[in-house]
Amino acid sequence: MRAVLGWGLLSVLAVPAAAPAQDVTQDVTTVRTESFPRPPYSGATYYVYERAGRTVCTKLAVCNKFDQCETTYVQGAFRAPEDMATGEPYGTTPATPIAPASLAKHVCLTRFGLVRR
Repeated sequence: MRAVLGWGLLSVLAVPAAAPAQDVTQDVTTVRTESFPRPPYSGATYYVYERAGRTVCTKLAVCNKFDQCETTYVQGAFRAPEDMATGEPYGTTPATPIAPASLAKHVCLTRFGLVRR
């Protein structure tokens, strides 16, 4: 009986200690990439900015074989119709946290008022 009470008390005490750490990660902004082929000899790279598990903005860079790029910024989640038809991206990178001091350097975040300069 005493052992059961001890484990129950331990589990109750452990839960509040973990809760504040979860709240801190809610404010972290991350960026990940998805790459799609674009014929002929070009490609599209999406920079997906996320906060608290939601996509807050998307940067699309479409570059040709000469590395000449057109960049588009869209608030929220976005994928062009031709890339949706392609299906899954052929290359991705994991979500990487952006340091708070570097947030203002990302045009996608400043353009839509998600970060102050």
